Amino acid sequence: MADYKDALTDFIKQEILHGRAVTLAEDQDLLSAGIIDSLGILRMVAFMEERFGIKVPDEDVVFENFQSIQAMAAYIAQRKGTAPVTT
Repeated sequence: MADYKDALTDFIKQEILHGRAVTLAEDQDLLSAGIIDSLGILRMVAFMEERFGIKVPDEDVVFENFQSIQAMAAYIAQRKGTAPVTT
């Protein structure tokens, strides 16, 4: 899942923040911090579908799945079937 987090972080820094020097924590609330807005979510969906080969259905475009880098990485892992099994 680290690869997902690295790719998401790089995309956010380069494409959403346009290279501005901002420290991003994996669990930082990107929406509340104003780092990602509704247009940013659409850009994240397009990136995730292209980069990771997944389909993000409309019903999955919810706050919980895009709140943080950690949440997005977990969502990608779940869609790809590589999410860790919890008991």
